Amino acid sequence: MLLETNMFANIFLLALAIATVPVSLLILAIGRRLSQYRASRKSSQTRDYEDPPCENPYDLFGLLKMISATRHVINKTAIANSTELFQRHGATYISTLFGAKVIFTCDPQNIKQVLVTRFIDYDASIVRAHLFRPITEHGIFAVDGPQWKVARDMYRDQFSNTRAVFNLGVQEKGFQAFLKRIEGGGRQIDLQPLFLNLTLDLTTAFAMGESVDSLSPTQAEGKKRFVDSLQFVKKRMARDGFLGPVHVLLRQSDFHKACEKVKNYVEEFIQKALEKKRRSEKVTPSFEEDSTGYSLLEGLIENFDDPASIRDSVITILIAGIDSVAGLLSTTFWLLARHENVWQRLRANTLELIGDEPPTYEQLRNFSYLRNVLNEAMRVCPPVPFNARVANRDTVLLHGGGPSGTSPIHVRKGAKVVFSTWATHRSQASFGENALDFRPERWEGLKGEALLGFVPFNSGPRVCPGRGWEEICGGGNPEVGYIGLMLAKEQYAIIEASYVVVRILQTFGKIRNCDERVWTEKLGLNLFNEHGVLVEFGN
Repeated sequence: MLLETNMFANIFLLALAIATVPVSLLILAIGRRLSQYRASRKSSQTRDYEDPPCENPYDLFGLLKMISATRHVINKTAIANSTELFQRHGATYISTLFGAKVIFTCDPQNIKQVLVTRFIDYDASIVRAHLFRPITEHGIFAVDGPQWKVARDMYRDQFSNTRAVFNLGVQEKGFQAFLKRIEGGGRQIDLQPLFLNLTLDLTTAFAMGESVDSLSPTQAEGKKRFVDSLQFVKKRMARDGFLGPVHVLLRQSDFHKACEKVKNYVEEFIQKALEKKRRSEKVTPSFEEDSTGYSLLEGLIENFDDPASIRDSVITILIAGIDSVAGLLSTTFWLLARHENVWQRLRANTLELIGDEPPTYEQLRNFSYLRNVLNEAMRVCPPVPFNARVANRDTVLLHGGGPSGTSPIHVRKGAKVVFSTWATHRSQASFGENALDFRPERWEGLKGEALLGFVPFNSGPRVCPGRGWEEICGGGNPEVGYIGLMLAKEQYAIIEASYVVVRILQTFGKIRNCDERVWTEKLGLNLFNEHGVLVEFGN
């Protein structure tokens, strides 16, 4: 999660300069590095551990690293810079941030170790809790340990059967509102903000049972205020995620006010659903076009009694679900507009397999070439280009240590591991010499170890989306259960994106790129193109 504007980046540089004046910080950094060196040396003497290459061993406090990172964010070259660092130092290396050693890796085996094999050795809330706690104190992104298991269980039943909760009527209603904004094609449009509005409407309908109608020209004022507050919260979370500890130097009152507005809006729906439950009115999924049918909120209320936890679970979906699907759709159509052969094959398959009518859930799930296109879009431009975990105990990474990069690495308790999905997805070892190219056909032959390098939602290796919940969850194994939960939510996002793609392909015969500028990163809670998706549809 990173900064979007030069203003905040300049604030960060100023705060950084002020913060580095006291000599005590330098002493602290030296002391910490000496302590880390002794601990690492002691561990290496007792086991076959070796440290990976160091980015800059003389940057004790990480000042040069932080200044360099800030400047690359300002120049919108942060992702390219991170890739260059892996090319220079290897797939795993160490650096320093705020005086602490940080391990950076794009090695698929190491990422599997963090996300799956030794999942219990790492926490995520330490990295992001300060961002999510003001808006979702009990949410799954703000907690670890037993609290995390409670939050996980709240989602598990809701996402165990995507077919039962995926409302085709809601999807079609949202698409028709989207289509009206395009006005039949034949002119240049920017799809990116429209996809954000569409997924906002679809996600609020799923999460709360009522869309915020952001695509409607007659959107109610109360819904508009809620949307404005939610968008402000997400942008501020992205900013503070980049600033790290320095964010406390900036005024937070407006952020907390926006958080309260979002909470109050969702709580109104909770009270309505609780009243419905008190009247013993059961909620059953409906797939009629004029019905909102199932909502996550009502599903949670059927099984849980804590309004605060229910509220935080709903808001978490609003924060995590909107941008991820909108980003996937934006990337997909940015690429389709530049690869006419893929557009033509995908449209031909759509008309052959589905025809002109809105697709069924089974048709979407079984549309293999469409899934290949979406997988390739997520590979080329992952929704979350990098992420991090913090070790909650002494543990190990399998590769990257020593001159040859083949020795295991000792990861001390409290050490941060940052993994780059962006760089991993461009690995020639996993995806071949043409790894930088957009080529959906590559997925027809990918299997086994190659799939370890594909982690678009940071949810571990691929699992067949057709499997049942119990099979995905590994019979109660908490490590595999986490992966199953994330994959179930990922499956919902993929099906939602698939519906929109199919309906656009059914509606328009051609797509034309209207922007010759190169793709430029726009980093926030999710990854977008700075220039949007400028296209023209036709028949």
